[in-house]
Amino acid sequence: MTTFSLFVLCHDRVDLARQTLHSILSQSDQDFELIVSDNSSNDSVEHMIRVEFPQVEYRRRLPMLFNIAHFNRCIDEAQGEYFCLFHDDDLMHPEFVRHMKAAMEENPQWVACGCNALIETMGKIEPRSSFRAFGKQEPITSVRDLARRYFARAQSGIAPFPSYVYRKSAVGDERLDVDGGKYTDVAWLLRLAMNGPIAWLNEPLLTYRIHGGNDGKLESPQDRLRFMAFLKRYPEEFGKALLEDYRCSFIYKPLVKSEAASPARRTIAHRFLRRHSWSRYGSPSLYRALMRRFMIKRLFEK
Repeated sequence: MTTFSLFVLCHDRVDLARQTLHSILSQSDQDFELIVSDNSSNDSVEHMIRVEFPQVEYRRRLPMLFNIAHFNRCIDEAQGEYFCLFHDDDLMHPEFVRHMKAAMEENPQWVACGCNALIETMGKIEPRSSFRAFGKQEPITSVRDLARRYFARAQSGIAPFPSYVYRKSAVGDERLDVDGGKYTDVAWLLRLAMNGPIAWLNEPLLTYRIHGGNDGKLESPQDRLRFMAFLKRYPEEFGKALLEDYRCSFIYKPLVKSEAASPARRTIAHRFLRRHSWSRYGSPSLYRALMRRFMIKRLFEK
């Protein structure tokens, strides 16, 4: 049995899924189990797979699953020692499987490993990558460290969610919260980081595509509040400063800009933001993060 289960989660994007599959089938290391998990509302992806990729294992989700339930179904079905939940609109670089497998094999303590990515926006590759870091590997030292990379100030980006490869035995019964909203994937990664180390590979091993069909920017105030409630359940792990940063960037700043918010609520938000700015400017950690980001930027500009 192969050690690597690679799921491609599909939903109605035939042309993009075709490109994704060609990129996966061009891997330098072909020792993996490839499963197309089709959660489409119509038969177009199924027809394309049957005609153009008859050698690929295909699983249709009928009835259609809620998107988070779709992720969880694939985790349940993963048979390999490692598994990846890849998206149907991203492109896998030829060395992805080889490098990610090697990293997981060489570091048996890792719960999961993500990697860097090129960013393609509306068909054009951007000069920046998904994150910037020193060295070949970027260790995530704690669950607070991982959360800080998403929500604290002066950070240098993140590894995109479809880049992650997980160790099945370390994931265990952990699943994404189907009621978690927009940040369910982040909450899941944070819970995994409570179980053991996570790391990122600095080499871009996929192209993360931003296009008109993405839903990544869709969210609501309820999503932000739901995630804040998640953070508040773990005060020791995340700490007060990170929760305040999250409130600043994801609760009060949007509130100030909201035309629907009442003047009283906007006044409360302004007061919080002023107090938060003064407290953060007095924190040495902010200046350490700014210096690190400046040094990384200078390194990549050379």
